[in-house]
Amino acid sequence: MLIKCPECGHQVSDQAKTCPSCGIDIAGKITRCPDCGEVIFKEQSYCPNCRCSINGASDTGTGTLKGTLTGTLTGTLTGTGALTRSKTGKGDVELVVREDAGNPLPHAPRSRKRKVGIAAAVIGLVIALIVVFLGIYFMKNQERQVEERAYANAIKSTEPLVLQNFLDMYGDAPKAHRDSVRLLLNGLNKVENDWHDAMVNNSKTAFERFVKQHPQSGHIIEAGIKIDSLDWIAAKNENTPEAFKKYMESHDDGAYYDEAHANYEQLEAEKVKPEDRLIVSQLFTTFFNALAQMDESALTSTLAPVLTSFLHRPNATKVDVCQYMEKLHEADVTKIEFAPNGDWAIEKVRLGEGQFAYNVNFTVAQHTERGLGAEQSSSVYKVTAQVSPEGRITELNMKRSIQ
Repeated sequence: MLIKCPECGHQVSDQAKTCPSCGIDIAGKITRCPDCGEVIFKEQSYCPNCRCSINGASDTGTGTLKGTLTGTLTGTLTGTGALTRSKTGKGDVELVVREDAGNPLPHAPRSRKRKVGIAAAVIGLVIALIVVFLGIYFMKNQERQVEERAYANAIKSTEPLVLQNFLDMYGDAPKAHRDSVRLLLNGLNKVENDWHDAMVNNSKTAFERFVKQHPQSGHIIEAGIKIDSLDWIAAKNENTPEAFKKYMESHDDGAYYDEAHANYEQLEAEKVKPEDRLIVSQLFTTFFNALAQMDESALTSTLAPVLTSFLHRPNATKVDVCQYMEKLHEADVTKIEFAPNGDWAIEKVRLGEGQFAYNVNFTVAQHTERGLGAEQSSSVYKVTAQVSPEGRITELNMKRSIQ
């Protein structure tokens, strides 16, 4: 018949010599508790299951225990261990503590096993808690390191989106980190707002103000390009040597410097200089003096071989001009004088590399005397003329002004 080993609790035959699990003797060494039926060792004084006294044994202790069991029982406790019984006569029974009972009471093995199980459970729980706490610690430490790297990247960034992402993703970051990122984000937002205002205004003043307020902004280069472009547009609109020179002085590395320099040289060359004015004024003074003095040689020296227009006659020659001079002096004309009024309006026109013609407008006064009585008359003419690069008159038309 199978039973539970009283020592280790494993199943074993009641006829087995020893327990195969713990090696304790089984055959002839076991019995059943008369109270609860638990399999126990015959030598045990108490049932470890129900604490029922076996073989009339009493509680263990030290000293003498007396009682009456159909007589007077005298028990002498001489040590600590299992109790034995012996008759002393007259119905007296002497209970003596066996000297060889150095082992715990029969129920001790199971109690020890129970304690070992509880201890193991407690140790396992402690180890589990340690593992959990270590896991939490390492996880928090990892999260802290990730947050610190994200914070370092955010602080170095000049992109508002990067800073806002940090605030959105790390809501539980240290307050000092979040405050620093938020302060930087507010500053960048102000820069972006000011840049937007400057772009909307689109004036040199607005961009210069932005550069002064935000010298470290990422928009500084773009602002410089905007200012350069606006100054170039202003110079082209004015289209004077002075305007292009001003642009070059302000933007020595500007995007339009070479073009500005070319325009400056061209306009400077086309600019009517004092020497140009002197050449033109002397040419027409010579022409009108020759008309007045009937000096054909001096007159023809001022003329191109063919004039595109002379007194509105196209393709006029020097002969045509000389005939006009002779006509002025016919009949009773005794004296003619021409006097340019000095109101020269001269335009210099580029014809080729280093070659310039002149468009000239001015007025000239004519004074004429006739007959013996020296009858006098005066007129003012508006003169429109052109001068070749060689300094010869190529066109000359006159219209009398109404006095």
